[in-house]
Amino acid sequence: MPPPMASTPSSGGLIFKDLVLIGGGHSHAHVLKMWGMQPEPGVQLTLITRDVDTPYSGMLPGYVAGAYTWRECHIDLAKLAAFSGARLVHAEACGLDLKEKRVLLKGRPPIAYDVLSIDIGSAPKPVVNADASAAHAPTSESSLPSVTPVKPIDGFCKRWDAILARVLSLPSGAKVRVSVVGAGAGGVELALSMQARLRRELVAHGRRAESLELSLIGRRLMPQHAAGVRSIFEAMLVKRGVRLLLGRGVSEATPTELRCTDGSVVTYDEAIWCTQGGAADWLRQTGLALDPSGFIAVHPTLESISSPSVFAAGDVAAVLKYPRPKAGVFAVRQGMPLANNLRRSLLGQPLAPFVPQSSFLGLIGDGDGACVASRGAMALEASWLWTLKDHIDRTWMYGYQDGLPPPMSTGGMGMSGDAADPPPVALASGQEALDALSHASMRCGGCGAKVGVSVLNRVMARLREGSLLPADPPAVILGLDAPDDCAVLAPSSLASVHTVDFFRSLIDDPFVFGQVAANHALSDCHAMNAQPIGALAIAVVPYGLDAKVEECLFQMMAGASRTLSEAGCSLLGGHSCEGADLSLGFAVTGSAPAEATLKKSGLLPGQSLILTKPLGTGTLFAANMRGKSQGAWMAEATASMVASNRLGAAILAEHGAAACTDVTGFGLLGHLYELASASQARVLIRMGSLPLLRGAIDLVGQGIFSSLQPANLRLKRAVANEKEALVHPAYPLLFDPQTAGGLLASVPAQQADACLQALREAGYAGAAVVGEVLELLPEGVCVPGLIECQP
Repeated sequence: MPPPMASTPSSGGLIFKDLVLIGGGHSHAHVLKMWGMQPEPGVQLTLITRDVDTPYSGMLPGYVAGAYTWRECHIDLAKLAAFSGARLVHAEACGLDLKEKRVLLKGRPPIAYDVLSIDIGSAPKPVVNADASAAHAPTSESSLPSVTPVKPIDGFCKRWDAILARVLSLPSGAKVRVSVVGAGAGGVELALSMQARLRRELVAHGRRAESLELSLIGRRLMPQHAAGVRSIFEAMLVKRGVRLLLGRGVSEATPTELRCTDGSVVTYDEAIWCTQGGAADWLRQTGLALDPSGFIAVHPTLESISSPSVFAAGDVAAVLKYPRPKAGVFAVRQGMPLANNLRRSLLGQPLAPFVPQSSFLGLIGDGDGACVASRGAMALEASWLWTLKDHIDRTWMYGYQDGLPPPMSTGGMGMSGDAADPPPVALASGQEALDALSHASMRCGGCGAKVGVSVLNRVMARLREGSLLPADPPAVILGLDAPDDCAVLAPSSLASVHTVDFFRSLIDDPFVFGQVAANHALSDCHAMNAQPIGALAIAVVPYGLDAKVEECLFQMMAGASRTLSEAGCSLLGGHSCEGADLSLGFAVTGSAPAEATLKKSGLLPGQSLILTKPLGTGTLFAANMRGKSQGAWMAEATASMVASNRLGAAILAEHGAAACTDVTGFGLLGHLYELASASQARVLIRMGSLPLLRGAIDLVGQGIFSSLQPANLRLKRAVANEKEALVHPAYPLLFDPQTAGGLLASVPAQQADACLQALREAGYAGAAVVGEVLELLPEGVCVPGLIECQP
């Protein structure tokens, strides 16, 4: 799921054009940085990425060798996107609709663009899996689990960590047979780095370094480098005991053997594929012009030769006039001209060609504290070259991590902007944009603020065409299939349950915000063990061009509709209007047998208290607004918020839950106090058992809290032993407001373990027993401190 962030559109207000970036490669990292330093008013920048962290390819061998930590060699794309004012969409692209100008995504609706750039690197080329008798691209989830591709590099660090764990789990005394397939510079550097690291790890685990048998397989050794460089590395590989198996490739692979083109067979425990990568398969279905290898064919301006307003850079691009090797240095150098030409394209200006350098200085590490410099015929080996390379790489990374400059203001071109001085992109967008700008400061209230009927009709049509609207249950007599002034539900013999929730967006991806808002609204129904029947929406979208308002409303309602569908809840209708901030809420109607509803007043002595989701969304979002969080933390928090409480409620009920509530804005302590006071009970919380989202403890330790935290803290009077509780680092998280938080329920102690197991098997990995009910107080007895906290 996409990590939320506090960024705003880089226009500061009205959006006239959408610039969409697919992939977080080196070129796009530079585009994002440049955009933050010089935003373009009126442009919504969106980054679509499969991963929220992207590695710097030059530091990957160093990571393998143990010279860098994971964080040191990765760029946090969520932070970089927030810096640039970009909307981050954590999803995988799978196609393009060039006619409608949309990016097709796996598992969610397409995203519209005006200008598009693609920087997704390359994919592993297939190898024949002899057991399956089919072409097979090695992946970490393949039928050849011991064959690991280096490409795409964005996941290689995790794949390497898995290799390391598997190697160290091999039987003591056994040979450790590792093969690197591909003898180019990348394969050589990786093989040497792996050897150095694996030998150290084997010794550290009480095994002999000599038990490692490393093979390097390839047709030629470093064919793109000078003879002097090849000579240095050949001697180095031989001296370090690496088996050089040259003059051959790998034609087939089994789970234990690599069958080579010369008829030889190499037995292996782990094989690392470091051959030239190929292009992503989905590019062939886009209609873009490609080169013979399947990469996007572009002009020297980096614009597609067949599709104006589509650009490509990095490994995925083939500059037909200036062919170059697929090397990270070229992707880095393309960043500046790409950023400039994307801006020119948005503004309708002529594009500028870029002529890449014909050669570059390569600093190739040996994994053991030295480097070889390679440029043209030059070949130089020295330990000081590693110091130089390390300095260059760390300096480059610093510029995308802690060294980001303060973002520049867009100049305030918003709802109150001066239409007499429109931003350049508005002028380039035409008369409709200028008309919208002229009316921006004079928007009506009342029903004059409603979203126009043509926009609404198009949104509803798209939701229907995409089969995104939830089906109506039998209780719905009149709904969106036959819209009227009111929705009509058939009366039922069951108890009728009603709830409402509404808030402005805390996530800048409208689709995910729609999911979270719907999930949050449904949660009250789930907490009472009721089945949601129908929901009425209240949607607020910022004013803008009709096409932009339509796209925003469609994405938001598509996300909400998915969540409602999964809950079996109909979207009955609603109301939409213009406003300053994207906002969404639902009035939900549900039903349940009156005797089966779970209330807050059912706590019984000796029962265990179970929390189904981890805490921490409040502090994480507050930190994200300040640029203090991490993309991986926010991705985890978002995944938690999108997870429904529906199954959790059913599991709690099956295991005898007597009382239940959902943990939301008042925090765990506030909602636990509601249970305790409604039940006239004293309860115990075990601080050490609280499930917490990654990063939450770190952030509250830095004094970063939600703006609602002070109001929630007023309830600390309910803590019987506050002085003792204060020393626990998780204490502030008792008051942390949760968005779409989990359920808090009491179950019989003898059912707690089985209930917990069922919850975890259903996907609630953070579910935990967090306390117990101590006693019920006599009626009429008032005790200030109903909650006791233990370590």
